[in-house]
Amino acid sequence: MKFNNFFYSLIAIILLSSCASSKINKTLKQGNIVQEDFKTSIPFEYRKGLIILKVTIQNEVYDFILDTGASNVLSKELAEKLDVISLGSENVTDIHKTSQLLNYTKIDDIEIGGINFQNTIAAISDFNNGILACLNADGFIGSNLMRFAVWDFDFENKLITITDNEQKLNIPSDATEAKMFIGTAASEPSIISYINGDKALNNLIDLGNNSTPHLSYLDFVKQKESNKITKYIAGSGYASGVGMYGKGDKKKEYSAKIDQITIGNQIITDKIMRVKDGKTNLGISFFKNYRLILNWKAKKIKMIKEGTSNNTELYGFGFNPNFNGNKVFVDFIYNDTEASKVLQFGDQVLQINNVNYSNITNENKCDFFNNGLIPKETDEITIKILRNEEELEFQLKKVRLL
Repeated sequence: MKFNNFFYSLIAIILLSSCASSKINKTLKQGNIVQEDFKTSIPFEYRKGLIILKVTIQNEVYDFILDTGASNVLSKELAEKLDVISLGSENVTDIHKTSQLLNYTKIDDIEIGGINFQNTIAAISDFNNGILACLNADGFIGSNLMRFAVWDFDFENKLITITDNEQKLNIPSDATEAKMFIGTAASEPSIISYINGDKALNNLIDLGNNSTPHLSYLDFVKQKESNKITKYIAGSGYASGVGMYGKGDKKKEYSAKIDQITIGNQIITDKIMRVKDGKTNLGISFFKNYRLILNWKAKKIKMIKEGTSNNTELYGFGFNPNFNGNKVFVDFIYNDTEASKVLQFGDQVLQINNVNYSNITNENKCDFFNNGLIPKETDEITIKILRNEEELEFQLKKVRLL
């Protein structure tokens, strides 16, 4: 990925409630599929590493982000266009546990690949703020809709097969199988894994996470104390990525090298994971070398290996730049790196190589976002920053951080 070198992840948005028996949990379970005997395959595209599907609502086609860690979401503009009726409001949280009170509604019919999903629930949110505005998406397809079918993801060929019966899929006999646990609210899927031999619960399968997989902080501490994790790097800043409502709090964070992750009989070795609060979170980059089949009814996942594992090493310049409004700032720095000797958290980035970031407008911001603040192929940079009204310039090389 170009943007922020592994440290860009978008949204895990879930309708929250105070208790498992609350009205919203029951409401989210609503929905059905019109067809009873179906199998369809549909192409998708990657947009900043996220899965974008074409969906049809009221005979018009829209771009939706697929996110298994989410419930359905409609942009405010689309909700107004569809003239939906609000059923109520509920606190909705993003990946930083920041909540806002949002309205939710019922979508009468969403057609995906000729399959009609009816009467599913969606939150309504503003997509015009922050990076969401650059993705040109109209909504999210979440697990509360996906739970009514079997979904077969071919990440390499960018193809999704949706069916009512797993027997209609050509699944090799040696496919890895694991039990899938289903969340009480949006029906988000989780599995159990073994990290360096230790059982890890609540591994969220989050296909709305397009960055490095996340390791639970509690699991990290336990494994670090038992010397099962010995390779890690610390830093501080806003490393947790951008959520629905912006950035989280500045904090100390880690990235760690995991020797072995076991799911079913599948062993994944030498994986870089970012340590964060909450659940272990396995996203697109983790599953991208597999064909992944999610079956809510059978409460099973299947994995068929198709490629070589990636994210086995962490390279970078020792810091991450990011937007804050229409300016770019240094918002994460790794400890004990060359960058940590010359840069400070909060430095305004004026220029990187020959690209000027001092005059970002609402019109060109998405161009910078889409092109990447530091293109992936860059190995050496000259960075000009503004600190205490003084312009400073430094040279940095890309190095192996972990």
